[in-house]
Amino acid sequence: MNRPGKKGYRGEVEILRLMQELGFDAVRSWGSDGRSLSLPSDIDVKAVRDELELHIQVKRRKKIASYLDFKNANMVAVRQDRGKWVFIINEEMMRHVFRIQ
Repeated sequence: MNRPGKKGYRGEVEILRLMQELGFDAVRSWGSDGRSLSLPSDIDVKAVRDELELHIQVKRRKKIASYLDFKNANMVAVRQDRGKWVFIINEEMMRHVFRIQ
């Protein structure tokens, strides 16, 4: 496995463990291909808790785009023209939201 592939794999495993820690039944798709879970190919982790099912695509980068920087916020909302909103929450907020039973 090449260096970027190893970095991506480690990121997927980190997210898998985080989701399990938060009480999700989580599984990583084989070979980073969601089709192994009967999902679209870009899905890396499937996490299920109660009636909530998350399909997660993991992206690990040296640096993310500056407009996605949280600064003082705990959530960033972004959308492209004529697209749907995408919400990104920081890890602390993720832990808070999913610890609530």
